[in-house]
Amino acid sequence: MRFESVTAHRFGPFRDETLELAPGMNVVFGRNEAGKSSWHAALYAGLCGMRRGKGAMRKEEKRFAARHEPWDGDEWEVGAIVALEDGRRVELRHDLAGRIESSAEDMSVAGRDYSGEILFDGAPDGSRWLGLNRRAFLATACVRQTDILRVRDDPESLQEDMQRAAATAGVDQTAAAALQRLEEVVRERVGSTRAPTKPLMTTARRVAEAGEALETAREAHRDFQERRAEVETLERAARDARGRVEAAEAALAGAAAEALAERLREARALQDEFPEGAPHPVPEGGGLTRGVTEALTTWRNLPAPVELNGPSAREIAERIEGADAELAAARGVVAEASAAEAEARLASARELQALFPGGGPRVSPEEDARMGEIRDALRAWESLSAVEAPAGRSVEELEEELANLDERRRAPPMEPPAASPAMWLTASAVVAAGGLALALLAPDSRSAGLILFAVGAAGVLSHRFARTRTDRSEIALALDVRHDSLRRELASARQERERYEAGRRHRRDAIGRMRELADPADAAAAESATEPEALADAMRRQVESRQAGREKAAQLGSQWDELQGLLAGSSFEALVSETDRLRDAANALLAEAAEDLLADLRARGITPGELGELERRTAERRREWSDERARRLAVETRHRQRSERAADAADTLQEAGAQVGVSAEDPEDLAAALERWRAGRERVLEEAGERSKSWDRLQQLLGERTLDEFTGDVEQLRLRAERLRERLGVDVAVDARAGRPTEETLEHLKREAEAAREEVLRAVGQLTEREHHLPSVADAEDALAAAEREQARIARLKDTLDCTIGFLEEAQERVLRDIAPILTQTVLEWLPEVTDGRYTGCRIDPENLLVEVRTPGGRWRSAELLSHGTAEQIYLLLRFALSRHLTGEGETCPLILDDVVGASDAVRKQAVLETLHALARSTQVILFTHEDDVRNWAGENLAEPDGRLIELAGRRIESGGNGVPAAT
Repeated sequence: MRFESVTAHRFGPFRDETLELAPGMNVVFGRNEAGKSSWHAALYAGLCGMRRGKGAMRKEEKRFAARHEPWDGDEWEVGAIVALEDGRRVELRHDLAGRIESSAEDMSVAGRDYSGEILFDGAPDGSRWLGLNRRAFLATACVRQTDILRVRDDPESLQEDMQRAAATAGVDQTAAAALQRLEEVVRERVGSTRAPTKPLMTTARRVAEAGEALETAREAHRDFQERRAEVETLERAARDARGRVEAAEAALAGAAAEALAERLREARALQDEFPEGAPHPVPEGGGLTRGVTEALTTWRNLPAPVELNGPSAREIAERIEGADAELAAARGVVAEASAAEAEARLASARELQALFPGGGPRVSPEEDARMGEIRDALRAWESLSAVEAPAGRSVEELEEELANLDERRRAPPMEPPAASPAMWLTASAVVAAGGLALALLAPDSRSAGLILFAVGAAGVLSHRFARTRTDRSEIALALDVRHDSLRRELASARQERERYEAGRRHRRDAIGRMRELADPADAAAAESATEPEALADAMRRQVESRQAGREKAAQLGSQWDELQGLLAGSSFEALVSETDRLRDAANALLAEAAEDLLADLRARGITPGELGELERRTAERRREWSDERARRLAVETRHRQRSERAADAADTLQEAGAQVGVSAEDPEDLAAALERWRAGRERVLEEAGERSKSWDRLQQLLGERTLDEFTGDVEQLRLRAERLRERLGVDVAVDARAGRPTEETLEHLKREAEAAREEVLRAVGQLTEREHHLPSVADAEDALAAAEREQARIARLKDTLDCTIGFLEEAQERVLRDIAPILTQTVLEWLPEVTDGRYTGCRIDPENLLVEVRTPGGRWRSAELLSHGTAEQIYLLLRFALSRHLTGEGETCPLILDDVVGASDAVRKQAVLETLHALARSTQVILFTHEDDVRNWAGENLAEPDGRLIELAGRRIESGGNGVPAAT
């Protein structure tokens, strides 16, 4: 894998800026504040992204976000283009703010996203293509500036990174963690016969309990199946009843459609007789004939009479009013009982209240709280230890000496006067002896003494192995050692002074707290006292006095507790107010209720539970009666409207009869007389009468409709009848038609179907309610089977766990044994060249990856005990070895390095750069630096297209946070 470019869309100080990289070695040079660390972090984030998981951000994620979030705006986004060894070019884009809109798209194939292929911790991680993850990549191939600086104070931290990278490449836990988890599983998930709460014993109890639960569930299911069969019978009966209704409706609809179609054919035939519209009026009597015809047509076209059966709407309303009156009376009786109970409680409270005219005998909660605060203050004072002033040199003296030493280190080295080997050996021995004496006689300066002893011993040894070089490096080494010693001594002195100041502050706080809580007289006496212990004694006497008062107040506690129980946490006045409120509410309800109902309910008695049941039952009856009243009102309305139309039609008949001289008391008789008159008139008028009759018939057939509208009505009725017939089937429709059903038959069938439906609904509701509380037989059987399986599994689990633990221990030892020679061989490829031939051998402890190197004299020495620069160089080689070893087959892991040669001298720096240049022939190397000699080396040795020197311009920080783009 190689980086082609990284783009900081919104990252740190950058905004839509891109860094183009060569496939080999890249040296990115920039002064302070040029953005080197930001580009280094952008490369890591552009490849690996950030974890997207549950919970809050981890400490290292918060630190990363605080350093590299954009300086303005809410967006935080970075991307990179990488080239894989299999030929794919992938553009990675990471939404670091929302961590949702991240992608890994193929640059050559449209629409192909590899995000699902490289997911790790909920977000795309490009290092998965290398066989690593974002944690392992950061611990091996990505060396941050902070990691190098941290070695000075905590050299073990780099070893921890190496162990984590070796153990977590591709997995999330080490074998040691897995072994610990397995041992915990044996204790927690198996247990023994002596542990009744562990699985071995609890599974036996669960098997017995599951058997009993299964038998109970089976019995409940047998009863449920019987009731379900009854419901299915009712449902079949309801479906049959509904089928009879639909068959009757289909038969009536078919008959009505045929009758109406016959009338349509007649109307069309009559319409053909009058192509020009209505016939010309008869010269004499034509208007009378039309009036009679219209009156008769209106009379004959009246709708069928509406029958009024059952109670009227007024009677149903009276039922509702009666139920409401009964409910109001019940509420009044219950409220009256509640008020009486409250009055009895008030009377008892009043008697007990008279016993305590001055208030309760107990100590107030405020007094208890104050006593607790006084005790806490005394305990805090007694827990303080004596504060001793720090010994040794002061912080100011150490800071002054450290500043002088820094000036000496920055000054150009002076040629030391020539000294004979004997003088040098004598001086080294004196320094070593003085350091040893200082370490033994002055414990506070032990670390400085040990360092002086080490310097002297090094001088003695250097005399034996002296070379032809000058003593400049030895003087610088001595100054560095003294500098580190002073820094540690200064840090220790600062800690001692902070501890001393904190102890004094705690004593002042404790004394101030006691003065706040003490009585005024004791506090005034303590102001003049020189010893705070006098104030503490006064507060102890105050606690003893108040404790005696508390014991005396506890004697009348029982009667006071009874009074407080009656008051239920409120005051006596609140109890009086609540009693009055209940009585007023009861009187208001009783005033609205009927006396006869109140007397009956008082005689029978009613509880609040019975009142709730009455309210529920009354609500259900109100709903039923309200629906019935609404239906009755609709029927009465239709009856009234039909009666009004019949009266109007009868008046029309009377008017028509008066005009032609025909009269009768009964409207039917009058209509018959008018029919006879019209027949006679037609015989007299002959053809005119026949045409008028035909026209009247046509109008009777059409009514208020046109012929097209009549045709549409017939077609709609025919289609409805056909749909009903198709839904029922031809045979059922024919049988229903043969039965010649009527409207009365249909209404009767509907009532039967409705009754059957209501019966089904009641039965289904009861069955559903039972089903909600029905235990599951399958679940009970599964529970029993699971309990039995669990019982059997627990018996085998311990053997399995013991076997697994053995395998893991063997595998852990084998992995550590295998990886150490590989890492050692890889480090040895570069170690002699990087250390200028000083160290030619190395070995790595397979347990903790501790590195030891062989000195020219053949002795082995821990790398962390060497100089700071040498330790960094060796552990940097170990990182390179780990990145090569842990990277998956077929891929190469790029190296991202930030100021890794800063602690190297000129010779070793040149060697490290040459090593990196050699590595760049097979692995992309990206080195960030601020050193001019590294830039000069890159300008001389790096050439396009494989190598590249990138110089970053200084960034001017504005109020908006924009900077100057990087210059290549």
